[in-house]
Amino acid sequence: MHYARIVLVTLLLTSGSLTAAQDHSHQHDAGVPEMDAQGRRLDPDRAEHDMSAGQLSALREKIALYRALTDAEARLNMALMGPNYEWYVSDLALRGDIGVLVLAHGVGENSDRLFVEKLQGLARQRPTAIAFGMAMMMSTQIQSAVDDLSARGAQTIVLVPTATTEYNSLTRQWEYVFGMRDEASYLEVPRVESDARFLMTRHLSDHPLVTQILLDYTLAESKNPASEVVIIVGHGPEDIEDNKPDLALLQPHADRIREQGGFAEVKVVNIQDDAYPPIRKANVKKLRRWVSSAQRAGRDVIVTVAAAASFGVQAHIREDLRGLDYAFADAGLIEHPLYIEWIAAAVEERLAAANIQTAATAD
Repeated sequence: MHYARIVLVTLLLTSGSLTAAQDHSHQHDAGVPEMDAQGRRLDPDRAEHDMSAGQLSALREKIALYRALTDAEARLNMALMGPNYEWYVSDLALRGDIGVLVLAHGVGENSDRLFVEKLQGLARQRPTAIAFGMAMMMSTQIQSAVDDLSARGAQTIVLVPTATTEYNSLTRQWEYVFGMRDEASYLEVPRVESDARFLMTRHLSDHPLVTQILLDYTLAESKNPASEVVIIVGHGPEDIEDNKPDLALLQPHADRIREQGGFAEVKVVNIQDDAYPPIRKANVKKLRRWVSSAQRAGRDVIVTVAAAASFGVQAHIREDLRGLDYAFADAGLIEHPLYIEWIAAAVEERLAAANIQTAATAD
């Protein structure tokens, strides 16, 4: 989860073969943006993060970080946050009983577009959409994605959360929106209304494919593994109580990378990028201490980021480590081919668990 540090997504229109104006398969509620030629439903003029005094008070009850900000700072924080929007990835002609809805935080134009490009192969198999955004104050983008998938025959929609583990407020908000949890972790936004059946996949967690991605990224920066210390840095949850189980799910990656890569030592830490300031500062202090200690011991350091998106928390970590000498494996997981393989595997595993087997068709 990223707050004020997110860059607003810029709306870039290009030509396409079929737009929402040509798609008469269903009717969306008033207020839902038209789909552009690239498949996005995004209103660049919508002030979706404007907060009333009541909303700000409610968010402060839910989010510790906002309790540390003045009203003006909190409103600026929300104003700088990326938009909530849908990006429909599949060809509009593709139909299937099963749809795939990827739930993503969203980082910015470059990272979001890269993710869509990587999903093209999967999107040719089943109707596929992405709902970007934290759904802190709205859920329109999730509802429109569900509507678009349902309009193309999806009776079962597999939800793929891209948060690293389940231990975070963003996952809990998604679960609330789909009626899987009683309490919202942010504001009580409208819940999805649909006749479709929803199945949520497991998170990235300790999946071996994620280990392989992190290992590949680390080895690309490595020169002599036996004399190198690797520090895996995750974005991390904002709450203290979520951090311990989150780290427990990341630790297997560290163990495997040390064993398979032959590194001298592999550690893992969450920066907790959106935590209450003293919590984040303590994590940064620990990270800097680890880097400095390794250097004093005559070992080189590789810092490997464990984050799905590119161009996000990486910039903050680079600033946190200013003045220290280290190699930086900063690519987002989505840039690796195995990430889409993980999504495909997670979808199939969830369908198999529900004993569902169908195939997509095209008009």
